[in-house]
Amino acid sequence: MGERIMALADDGASGSVEAHPPGTRAMGIVRWALVGFMALLAAAAWSKGFDSDAHAGAVAARYQCPMHPSVPQRAPGSCPICGMDLVKVADAPAGAARTGPSAPEQGTVPTGLAAVKIEPGRAQLAGVRTEKVTRQRLKPQIRATGAVAVDDSSTTAVDAHVSGWIAGSRLLQVGERVERGQVLAAIAGPEIQTTQEIFLAATQREKQQSQPAARALGRSLVTGEGNALRRLGIADRDIQALARRGRPFDAVPVRSPVSGFVARKDVVAGQYVQPGSELFEIVDLRRVWVMASVPESDVARLKTGQRAQFTVAALPGETFAGQVQFLYPALDAQTRTLQARMELDNPALELRPGMSGDMRIEVLAAETLTVPVEALVDTGEAQYVFLARGGGRYQPRGVRPGSSDGNRVQILEGLSEGDRVVTASSFLVDSESRLRAAIEAFGPTPPDDETQDTLAQHTR
Repeated sequence: MGERIMALADDGASGSVEAHPPGTRAMGIVRWALVGFMALLAAAAWSKGFDSDAHAGAVAARYQCPMHPSVPQRAPGSCPICGMDLVKVADAPAGAARTGPSAPEQGTVPTGLAAVKIEPGRAQLAGVRTEKVTRQRLKPQIRATGAVAVDDSSTTAVDAHVSGWIAGSRLLQVGERVERGQVLAAIAGPEIQTTQEIFLAATQREKQQSQPAARALGRSLVTGEGNALRRLGIADRDIQALARRGRPFDAVPVRSPVSGFVARKDVVAGQYVQPGSELFEIVDLRRVWVMASVPESDVARLKTGQRAQFTVAALPGETFAGQVQFLYPALDAQTRTLQARMELDNPALELRPGMSGDMRIEVLAAETLTVPVEALVDTGEAQYVFLARGGGRYQPRGVRPGSSDGNRVQILEGLSEGDRVVTASSFLVDSESRLRAAIEAFGPTPPDDETQDTLAQHTR
């Protein structure tokens, strides 16, 4: 009985206590390991956020050293490494994302460039030259494309004054040279015949009259204003030839009233013409026009009376000087240019209508800051120069250029009088500046001069 009770007690005890499944202890260890790993990740993220905030503050800095851009400052002063004056850089708000390069602010370090140091001996061998920024009075020029055109005042139209047919088989062609009085064509017809007969009859009567009044009337019909042939455009030499001949011509000639070239021919042999019909157009090229197409941006500086020079590729070494004598009132809607006219004497007929060339119009400018045109680096998006700081140090500086006379360019912003800029071998300084900026993009470089010289050696 006792043994049975003990057995039941043992069974009850075993049923009330559940046994742990296998692997429980291993899962607990893994769980605590994951908790620890997540804590480490949170700490790393916090540390990275702190560094990002510090970097954002650096981006928002407004002043930096030209030699050590990795040392930004919030206020102007001196570089703590080399003592150089800090320069203002383009502002960027903290945390702002950069979407791409932009044009540099005048007087700042352009994007993608950095100050460099080139040892003086190497700079001399490379031909690096510098010059001071000076204040000068420029004579800037407006450059435009010019084209030779016919002077409208030297164009003469030859019209028919009588009805008839164009006689002859050979007429002058376009482009042929004619002299004043040269025969262009001949006209035949009943009106011409009748007028000649009336003239011959009046001539005979004038010879036969004995009364002074009658002779004066006859002379007027023959040689004066009453001469019908003269009113029909017949030349005096042809009228005199008719009087000597004593009988009508089959056709009377049409002569050129001026010397020049046949610019247009509107008749052919055998064509019937009436009074007012245009037969030929004659142009005298001893004086021509040069029409310059001036860009709209330069119209405000353009005035009549300004001196101008015109050159054409067909006449190398020749320059034709004159003045702007007329400005057309409206711009060309398609080319956005204004026509400016210059008149030139052309006695040797060197300038031919249709020739094109380069027109340079002089514009007097006030005294202003200038640098040689070789000192300005223009990439299309940015314009800058390189300042010579002494000791082989060169600093890029964004500028705003103005007008130019071909030798010097006006500087509106970014430089001061007395600054020294690179005027020769700018490409060498520019390439090293870009290389320096590219290297600094991966992190700050040591500030000592030995590192600067080593950088210059890599570009040899």
